Amino acid sequence: MGGSPHFQAVASRLEVGGASFTYGEEENVAGLLGAFMEEAFKKMPAEEKAKLPPNFSFQRMMALTGFYSIKASGTSSRKVSEGLNHHRSFAYTPEGRKGFLTLSGGPAEPLLTPALAPQDTDLALEFPLHLKDLMAEAWPVILESSPKEQRAMIEAMASARQPMLGMSYREMLEKLSVRVALFATLVPEQTFSAPGSAVTFPGVNAAIVIDKLGWIKDVLKTQVLPMFQAPGSPVEVQEVNGAVVGRFRGPMGPPPMDFQPIFTLDAAGDRLIIATRPAYHDAVMAKDAKLSSQPDFARVWQGMPAEGNGGMFLSKRLMVTLIDVLKTEAAASLAKSTDKDKSANEMAVSLINMISSHARYPQAFCYANLPDGVLNVSNSSIPAMNPGSLSSITSLAVISSLVVPALSTVQQRGAEAKTLSNGRQVLLALKSYAAGHGGKYPAKLQELIDSGALTKPELLTLAAKPGEEPQPWLYDSTLTPDSPRISIVLAAPFTSKGAGGKETRVVIRNDGRAEMLPEDDFQRVKDFYLR
Repeated sequence: MGGSPHFQAVASRLEVGGASFTYGEEENVAGLLGAFMEEAFKKMPAEEKAKLPPNFSFQRMMALTGFYSIKASGTSSRKVSEGLNHHRSFAYTPEGRKGFLTLSGGPAEPLLTPALAPQDTDLALEFPLHLKDLMAEAWPVILESSPKEQRAMIEAMASARQPMLGMSYREMLEKLSVRVALFATLVPEQTFSAPGSAVTFPGVNAAIVIDKLGWIKDVLKTQVLPMFQAPGSPVEVQEVNGAVVGRFRGPMGPPPMDFQPIFTLDAAGDRLIIATRPAYHDAVMAKDAKLSSQPDFARVWQGMPAEGNGGMFLSKRLMVTLIDVLKTEAAASLAKSTDKDKSANEMAVSLINMISSHARYPQAFCYANLPDGVLNVSNSSIPAMNPGSLSSITSLAVISSLVVPALSTVQQRGAEAKTLSNGRQVLLALKSYAAGHGGKYPAKLQELIDSGALTKPELLTLAAKPGEEPQPWLYDSTLTPDSPRISIVLAAPFTSKGAGGKETRVVIRNDGRAEMLPEDDFQRVKDFYLR
């Protein structure tokens, strides 16, 4: 193994002599996996191929993940003490990171968490938002993977200048390079329960820090602050020590929802801080009583890189709370279970009890971009184990969790964009029809074709998926051009998965807006005559 051209580079970032040590050459693994998937794709039934974007290629998708740039990788683990194991992994990329691997930003630098998180922080999560490099590689693939008839529209939508941003969405993504930190502290004396749930949750204080704002500062100053400074605004804005501070004039509700949001825009420091309550905001802004002095944090942060690109800390209190919540919910589900699902609920209870002994300790994770690769380090209660070659784990994980969802998302967003565009054209035809028919919309959409207001009958129907039977728009014929601007004139007869897996529906409003509306909101605001 010592004769490997990459072994010394990988081993120098790991630890030898602990509970486990693994090493694997990765140079050809991504290519082999891509070739294997390409062969499997060729044998897919035609109807299944039709569901994938045109010009689809697994090799191109594998290249986009960036795993071709990993030449070798390794892991090491050792037990530190009761409830604490030190794990390290290193992905060797001597020619630089590519594709999705560039999302972690540039070289490692001092983390925000130790310096800004309040001492009693229970959750600290820090990560970069760096899309410039990925956009350069991904944008051509996105266009090539879209239907030909939609490419010009997608390009135009992405390149259109947005007045509020002062740039296009594409430019925004190419310029976005910030670091985000989220801090949260449990407030046990405040509790609340979700409707229909037996679980009681503690209250929480939280703050978000956005560092290296860059061009975002100008957008905030010219577009957002004027709204807060307008007469009657619920936000009080003032300048404090050269920074702009805005806070709600009073709590937004009774405890535990008595949040009184406050923000500080520090243009000189290139940073925005938003907190749920003034006291927590002050704790973030203070120079002392920081997380680095908390015993839990000091213990689990040992051996972490001095600089990094992202990380996470979970306190013992948070871990215990999460386990207790899971146990309570699982026990309640088991008590209400029927014979049909009782065995599954019993298994869930057993699994939670099994992991609870490992989860009642603080946890810490950190990753850092080094000149020759990416180093991941964690101190956790998960016992040391031999994960085998990273190639068999990470590459398959990337295929399943990144490539396929990305392709599905591109295809779905393209279909949604087409539906939104078609809906706008139908609404324009409705307004044209009304201008010549006493200011009224037609009783049926077919009258748009009969009258010549619309020349493309295919715009009157839409399909949930390629190959499925088209269905007519839901249409409210009782509306007129003078009806309220927010009235929904047209709506898709089906829903689709939006961000976070939530159901959304295409709606066209009377003022010309075309949007993806959450299904819960649609059901609440839709009119009886929309059918």
